[in-house]
Amino acid sequence: MGLIKLFIIGATGYLLSGLYDVAVLYDKYLLKKGLYLGFFLTAIPYPIMFITRRTPFGIAMVIPLLLSMLVFGALLAYSVLIEIPFASNRPGTTYRGGTYSFSRHPGFIWYTILNILIAVYFWDIGIVLVCAGFVVCNLILIAIEDSFLFPRMFPDYGEYRKETPFFLSLRNIIHRRS
Repeated sequence: MGLIKLFIIGATGYLLSGLYDVAVLYDKYLLKKGLYLGFFLTAIPYPIMFITRRTPFGIAMVIPLLLSMLVFGALLAYSVLIEIPFASNRPGTTYRGGTYSFSRHPGFIWYTILNILIAVYFWDIGIVLVCAGFVVCNLILIAIEDSFLFPRMFPDYGEYRKETPFFLSLRNIIHRRS
């Protein structure tokens, strides 16, 4: 499958994911169920790239890259899929613990690093552009969530925005550890 088609599939997934958030905001049950598909569409291009493309590197470079991808993929899955449902104890409020204590969007950090690693793994300008496009799509989605949707979904989100940086603050990380 061509890279442009893969990008269109992933970008469509981001659009549907954003519409999913709107459906959650307006409590549209059936619409939420259908739009949830968007999250899966954002992931589909990656296995297709790994199945249809090859890396130009030897095993000495491939193993560290794959291990790094595994680590950042696990961090992404943890921050986005596991941490909030299992660690948050107050529904309807903004979760501020764990990775969300140093970044309002820690998943974006892990996702960006993962895409950089994928781009390096394939060392192909087309894949670099697709990965960069997905990072931009993700950034647009989280900017809309952060500015418009989350403040309406979570009454305490404005306070959380004042306390926690959009991406990362080394000051917050150092301060929280001491």
